[in-house]
Amino acid sequence: MLRTTTIQNVLSGRRAVQITIVAVSALWASSNLALAQVPDVEKHYTGQTIQFVVGAAADSSYMKYARFIGRHMVKYIPGNPSMSFKSMPGASSRKAAKWMYNSAKKDGLTIAAIRPGVIMEPLVGNAKDLDYDPKNFKYLGSAASSVFVCIARKDAPATSFSETLIRRMVMGASRFGGASRDTALALMQLTGAKFKLVQNYKSVGQAAQGLEHSEVHGICGLSWSTFRTERADLLKQKKINILVQFAPVGDPVLNKMGVPMVWDFVRTPDEKAAMELLVASQEFGRPYIAPPRVPRKQVIALRIAFERTMKDIDFRADVRKSNLPVSPTLGDDVQRLVTKLYKAPPRIVAKAKAAFKG
Repeated sequence: MLRTTTIQNVLSGRRAVQITIVAVSALWASSNLALAQVPDVEKHYTGQTIQFVVGAAADSSYMKYARFIGRHMVKYIPGNPSMSFKSMPGASSRKAAKWMYNSAKKDGLTIAAIRPGVIMEPLVGNAKDLDYDPKNFKYLGSAASSVFVCIARKDAPATSFSETLIRRMVMGASRFGGASRDTALALMQLTGAKFKLVQNYKSVGQAAQGLEHSEVHGICGLSWSTFRTERADLLKQKKINILVQFAPVGDPVLNKMGVPMVWDFVRTPDEKAAMELLVASQEFGRPYIAPPRVPRKQVIALRIAFERTMKDIDFRADVRKSNLPVSPTLGDDVQRLVTKLYKAPPRIVAKAKAAFKG
């Protein structure tokens, strides 16, 4: 449970969303189903191909999710269009976000998977010339929430997060920013962790190799769901310690392992509120968007198709085989949460922004 009330209503999404999916989803879908399936929507999609842009590498978990979702989502879109996929990596999904905002056609025939940090960057980040406004994207939903973790080698100076408050740790990060940098900076500024950040790596994957080669002591901002599947060897061989969970709510497996939450270490009410704002985007850890100004009928059709895909038995079987977690958030809920986050008190926004600046 989150510890402050400053923006607690903003961050109550996960519990509310779980209730929404069970109790409100049917009502929402039924009230919009007729609109989504009117003849002109079906005609619009008949014989068309939807381009699914992924703001990450072709071999990433983002692309895996996209292919599973796209494969099943077309069954629920009026007119039964086909789906093509395009990888557009760059600047932690900022390249894809800019392209979706400024260049993609606004006709409902282009959707995208982006990293959640892209949504929060204009609010709390420090990048310049972003040239997009996340509030204006049309959110189709999120396939899963995310929990970030910090890990460290077994022989690192600190074996627990409490020890990072008194012992200096060299942490690896991507030179292009993103969660590996931002998470470490937030922990340095808002908990007092004694990290020395080394941004010599082209990617988080390279930083992980640096950890294995003893170039750095640890890494922060790793997605737990991705890490436990793609780097399961480090866990099985007990080469690392998991120091802390960076998320609104802890992962059940990590909770059982006794990995502490970041809330155990933030110090003042304003710091807690700033931290809540920084972790909020993990409520929609796998977001999917359409460009701004897509007609409402197409947006509704895509949102309903996404919701039905999340419940599809075959889709669930596919992601289960690939060890990809699914904890969906509906498009309307993501849209509302993003809007609320951008209305956070200026004092808290300034503190959060300063934390990411380092």
